[in-house]
Amino acid sequence: MTSSAVLHARVRECDRLLPRPGSVPSSTLPTVPWREFCDPSGPWLARCVEEWQERGGFRHRRAGIVLVAFRFGWLACCATVPECHLGAPVPALDDLRVAVTDEGRLAGLRPTAEPLGSPSPQQWWRQVEAAFAPLTEGLHALGGPAPDSHEYWGNPVGLLGAVLWRLDCAGLPGDAVATARALRAATGREHLLDIDAHRVPWARRNTCCQWWRANGTGYCSECVLWNSAARRA
Repeated sequence: MTSSAVLHARVRECDRLLPRPGSVPSSTLPTVPWREFCDPSGPWLARCVEEWQERGGFRHRRAGIVLVAFRFGWLACCATVPECHLGAPVPALDDLRVAVTDEGRLAGLRPTAEPLGSPSPQQWWRQVEAAFAPLTEGLHALGGPAPDSHEYWGNPVGLLGAVLWRLDCAGLPGDAVATARALRAATGREHLLDIDAHRVPWARRNTCCQWWRANGTGYCSECVLWNSAARRA
């Protein structure tokens, strides 16, 4: 059995590796209730889309919309998947607040509810799904795809693999591939994440975050476009 001190040290190592609630320096930034952030008639969500559009220099309007979903999916997985893997209390996404920069960027998550004990993969997914759903509805209202689109849901599903791939590369203990398979199965959207233990990287998303459209940025290591003609060129 892992001691509390060792477990604490492993969680702190995850804070060093990933943008997590305990590591993103945004204490001076305003925080917004998550449901308020997702309200398409409010000031936050539309500005976040525009911030991505401006940062990437996109002409394709959908890029900024999808990248908001990518950003939240990444932050939510970074905040919860390491604990699922290590067997630590998992931050709860109920009563979530988010830190937002002056430019509108979603800078970090600020969970306020008591952590979950040791949730099953299905319990983990239910809380991620409940937090992600209002974002898809808000983005759809702003002109994005339908709320059930894989362009949104491919992010939290695919990025659970990206988080575990990074923990695996960092040498953290445990079978990261097995954790990824268990969490993927709990989502009911297994087709959105490809896992092959004999490949590098062994986790690959089956949807695109759209960031490749920004000039000169290249492709994610686990990008669905890994073997596209443009990438080979």
